[in-house]
Amino acid sequence: MSSFLQPDPIILVFIAAKQGVYLLLLLPLTLVRSVVASRAARAAGLVALTLCVLGLAARYLPEVLGVYQGPAFRAAGAWRNFGGGLGMNLAASAALIASAVLPGRRWWGIDVLHGLLLAGLLGLWVYSLV
Repeated sequence: MSSFLQPDPIILVFIAAKQGVYLLLLLPLTLVRSVVASRAARAAGLVALTLCVLGLAARYLPEVLGVYQGPAFRAAGAWRNFGGGLGMNLAASAALIASAVLPGRRWWGIDVLHGLLLAGLLGLWVYSLV
C-alpha cells in the first residue's frame, strides 16, 4: 500500500509537458525554421513561432505580472485550456508540420527533432488515457 494516494510519475511528466515544457522545447525549432526556411515554409514557421510565443505568454505572463482578472486573463486561460491543455501545443506543432511539407523547407533535422518531441507528447497523452 505504499503507492496509495501517490500520483503516477509519468502522469506528472505529462502534465508538466502539456503545461509549457513542450512549447519551451518547440520554440527553438520554430525559431530556426523561420530563419532558415524560405517562401511558404518560412511563413508557416513564423505562424508556429507566434503560436509558441502566445502559448508561453498565456502560461507564464499572468503569474509574472500578477494579473488574475480581466479580459486578457480570461483569454489567456481559454488559450491555455484549449483542447484540454493540448490544443495550444498541437496548434503550434501543426504549423511546424505544415512548414515541413511546404516549398522552401530546409534542414530536415528540425523535422526529425520535432517528430520525436511530438511522439513523446502524444505517447504521454496515450499513457494518461489508459
